[in-house]
Amino acid sequence: MRKRIFIVVGLILLSLAGFWQFALVPHLTERVPAGWHWGTNYIGYQTYLDPKTGKVPEKDAPTTYSQAINIVADSRHPGSVKLDDRYSIHDIASGKVTWEYDYVAAVDPRTGAHLKPEYRGDYFLFPRNVERKTYNLRFSYLKGIPVAFQREEEVVGLAAYLFTYHGRGEYTESYVGTAEYPGVQVKPGQEIKCADDQFAFNTWVEPVTGEILKIEESCLATDYVYEIATGKQLEAVDRWSGETAGNDVVNRVESVSRERTKLVWQTRYIPSGLFVAGLLCFGLGLLPRRLPKNEDA
Repeated sequence: MRKRIFIVVGLILLSLAGFWQFALVPHLTERVPAGWHWGTNYIGYQTYLDPKTGKVPEKDAPTTYSQAINIVADSRHPGSVKLDDRYSIHDIASGKVTWEYDYVAAVDPRTGAHLKPEYRGDYFLFPRNVERKTYNLRFSYLKGIPVAFQREEEVVGLAAYLFTYHGRGEYTESYVGTAEYPGVQVKPGQEIKCADDQFAFNTWVEPVTGEILKIEESCLATDYVYEIATGKQLEAVDRWSGETAGNDVVNRVESVSRERTKLVWQTRYIPSGLFVAGLLCFGLGLLPRRLPKNEDA
């Protein structure tokens, strides 16, 4: 009777392990679950062209950067959700908005990848279980840039993957303007990009969750308006650089550490524990019964 109980319990635990792994884990590991949000603040500078001199001043104007990604209300459907990425820069002295851009896109909530056919292979967000390879990032002003894995580093004690890009940076649309930011007007056949392909983007990503911990981005060579057909440099726009603020890095690490721990339990420890316990119970139930020793009369 006891053996039968062990076998039944073992089968139940093994079934639970399978159900957890194949039915619950895909839902629990969605890259964009309900209520998801990402936000960070940067410190840096943005120095615009001085119209009096026709040059970008050598002394940079300190600024604060603010970026937030939220789920668009009522946009979640099976296999699809829209994300709204709002990014702005403020002058520290005046509080005035010196640049602002709002980008909305539909992504796969399971992976964080773009759904538009023309953006196939591009990621709005890094996926869960990040690999040591190159990803094409397309969010905010970034247009599918290939960020390459460099190495593993620690960010405030948490292991992270460093991905980098250095090259062409064209982001004309991001200068169009908003209600608070007048923008930079360009004519048809023109574009705004970083001079000499010196745009730089570095990001540190926690690999289990896929969450970004820290960003460094810049165009130290200055953004210019270019003539697309000839590549002629027409007029300077601004020079800029931003880096995730120190306090924000600490807060991100604390938040992501908690999420990482939860994911590890949900995807590894719990299903593995159920599977091992099921095997033990099943094995105990199949052990042969010990026969009593015969005693001499």
